Amino acid sequence: MSVAETERLEIADLEPYLLLKNGNFLYKVPFRGGWAVLKVYYGSRSWPETWLKSMGNVWFEGQTSYMPKTRLKMELACLKLWAKHGFRVFEPYENVEVVAPDCPPGGYLLIEYVDAPKLEVVLADETKPLEERLDLYRRWLKEWGRRHEIAIREREPRLVHENGDLGHVFVLEDETFLWFDFEMVFRSKSKVHEYVGHEIVQFVWQLLRKTPPDMHETLLEETAKHYPDRELIRFAPDVFLKHPRLPVRAARSIDMKRKRGRKPSSKYNLARRLKEHVLRLG
Repeated sequence: MSVAETERLEIADLEPYLLLKNGNFLYKVPFRGGWAVLKVYYGSRSWPETWLKSMGNVWFEGQTSYMPKTRLKMELACLKLWAKHGFRVFEPYENVEVVAPDCPPGGYLLIEYVDAPKLEVVLADETKPLEERLDLYRRWLKEWGRRHEIAIREREPRLVHENGDLGHVFVLEDETFLWFDFEMVFRSKSKVHEYVGHEIVQFVWQLLRKTPPDMHETLLEETAKHYPDRELIRFAPDVFLKHPRLPVRAARSIDMKRKRGRKPSSKYNLARRLKEHVLRLG
């Protein structure tokens, strides 16, 4: 699209529209008679913090860079890739120029605004019948597993949710799921199977942190029983308990013996509990 065809959105002051300040700035801004979300990647961290986080991501975590333009580029690439495979994501408004304070060219993304609850909130809502919530979770497990299957088959790390938790999934009115937050991804095509295993444990660990304790064993059982790939759900706990790469296995063996690793709420203990449920089902 030419410059002449580019839509222009001017906002004199973004402060009244602030939604969230968490590394980035998120604003709910007036747009086309309704609302849109403006995500500014030049966020609340200082430049030294940004550089340090970026180096840690690239050199130690095997992730893409934290630098603003890289995060924007990756977010757009993931939005298009996930949508291509049939996953509902936020629709970006790419041909809109935003002119606002502290909103530099090449450092922001304007996307549709969706008013919907997060999946973790719906699952924890004890005003809803338990079976209704579990049915929703089973349907989500099916979609989750489909994405993992595609990621492994295509060796595509961008289909693994690096920032994985059910706080990054909305439940829409028709009870379909909307996924978001794709700023950074793991980089290695050869480690996608491992990344998926990590994501499985990460999602379940976060889910148990946000739901009532009396639901935890039920959710673990549901995960073990209804995740669609039996081989993969058996493998996932071992990404933390018996990692396929020996250097990582050694490091995690040490970490799980430390105070934080011994906590009942640690990812290691969650992985053990999930593995017990999987083995019980055979």
